[in-house]
Amino acid sequence: MDPDEMLQECDREVQVLLPEVPRPEQKALATVLCGVVAAGSVVLSQVSLRMPGAATAPSQQQRAQRLVSNERLEVARAQRRLLRRVLGQQRGRSGRVDLLLDATVRGTTAHHAGTVTWCLALAWHRRALPLVWRTWASQARDQDWRGAMRAMVAAVQAELPPGVEVVVLVDRGLSGAELARTVLAAGWHFLWRVIRTTRLRQADGTVGVSGALVTAPGQRVYVNASRLYAPRTNGRAGAGAGGWQSHWDQAVAANGVAVWRRGEADPWLVATDLPACGARVVEYRRRTWEEELFRDLNSLGWQWQASRIRDPEHVQRLLLVLALALATLWMVALAQRLVRRGQRRQVDTRHRRTYSYFQLGRRWFAHRLTTHLPIPCLFSLWAEPSAPLKLS
Repeated sequence: MDPDEMLQECDREVQVLLPEVPRPEQKALATVLCGVVAAGSVVLSQVSLRMPGAATAPSQQQRAQRLVSNERLEVARAQRRLLRRVLGQQRGRSGRVDLLLDATVRGTTAHHAGTVTWCLALAWHRRALPLVWRTWASQARDQDWRGAMRAMVAAVQAELPPGVEVVVLVDRGLSGAELARTVLAAGWHFLWRVIRTTRLRQADGTVGVSGALVTAPGQRVYVNASRLYAPRTNGRAGAGAGGWQSHWDQAVAANGVAVWRRGEADPWLVATDLPACGARVVEYRRRTWEEELFRDLNSLGWQWQASRIRDPEHVQRLLLVLALALATLWMVALAQRLVRRGQRRQVDTRHRRTYSYFQLGRRWFAHRLTTHLPIPCLFSLWAEPSAPLKLS
């Protein structure tokens, strides 16, 4: 496929997806995006070599840098458009949607603390599709992650069709009372690991720590009608009170699952507002799909770890236009079309599929590019009418 033809098709799709973006920024976005997927990297010095057009590589690199720092490209508005496009595939269907929350730190050096990015993503075919994200400087004192989390949940909730059950999966490093209350207030469910020292009160009034539920490999315990994250106050401030006081009437109602499999060094301690059963541990494994996403963004994909962009606002635009949203969505949409049409063998000769949708899309893109065949530009999850879209 001719690079100029690919640019024209990508430009048309960008106009449809982001109609409110000024026309110069739309053109620049399409050009840089084509350079990213062709180079397989978000490192701007490499992207500039693969950007369509007659301009020199230094000029193309400056164009990409201007786009990343351009305030007229509003990330929040573009995120809403992406949410509508991705979650719109669920319109008219009921069922369960799993959302994955994780944080990653990038750009840390001896002289720079780097940035931290929170991302709320959709679990999809053993990978994750980014929906909304927020970036701060790692050592910034104004990191309002609570407010950002409420805003991200509200943004996703606004685009979800009625009748969809939402479950949020989080690692134990991010789980807690504030996040649980935010999730429950949205009418969603939570399912995440907790640390050993998390205190809980069982239905009979027994108070203990989650790590004490199982003490040896081979054990599994299900605890229903318990409470977690009780607020604590120092009773010494009150007359006649002593020590810390736990207010269990204000705690979060939750159920616990503790499973210690034979051969594993530590037990799995899972908290959820769903009924406690063995299936919860199996469902929680989907949380690792977001870790696969970050691998795709870094060493196994877009080489984000090699990017030198460290300004939080610039990082958010980089993640929007280059890797975390458009380029990744393009590749997995290509792969879904390839699989649904029975054409996987064009890039994967094995009897059992070994590549993720992301890698399948990249391989098919590279194959079509080198053989000068047409490459469709897709920013939506594609499915045949006879094959309903499966999100999780």
